Amino acid sequence: MNNTITLYHGTTHDFAAIDVTRGKPFKDFGKGFYATQSYEHAVSIAERNQRIERERLNEVEIRRDVKIYVYSYSLQQSDLDKLNVKRFDSPDTNWVDFVVHNRSDSRARHDYDLVIGATANDDTRITIQNYLLGNFGEPGSDSAVAIFLQLIKAEKLPTQWLFATQRATNLLKFEKRVQLL
Repeated sequence: MNNTITLYHGTTHDFAAIDVTRGKPFKDFGKGFYATQSYEHAVSIAERNQRIERERLNEVEIRRDVKIYVYSYSLQQSDLDKLNVKRFDSPDTNWVDFVVHNRSDSRARHDYDLVIGATANDDTRITIQNYLLGNFGEPGSDSAVAIFLQLIKAEKLPTQWLFATQRATNLLKFEKRVQLL
């Protein structure tokens, strides 16, 4: 039985050590270091971030190459017992509440070292605004949650891992970094 989980992190940043404080607010599970078990999803995230960064640099007429990287890490399954883990087995009402809270409040905090669950797609910001405005029905109601999940195509969402604390990232073993472009 393989006790090792392989995780990938796609980015435009070249770094030697993980620093969860460098994470951005307004993310699905809060601020921290995100990874996925899908290499393809990590590449997709890196390519999206490259496109966004290039567009921003072009707006201010800065011509600079933006490279993308995929980092690979291993994590021992047994190490999860050392952490305060929140796992969403499927996108449901609790997942929606958690994502909406983290995506709409820059001060959102939780006590988890690690959060595992579905990744919301790029159109989530607009969907969250409509959800909070009550455009799908009363926020939190079964019908509003169902419309929210349908719009973000929840059944197609890959799993993401948020390492919210340095304690959690310290359990990751760096394997390799690949520069793609």
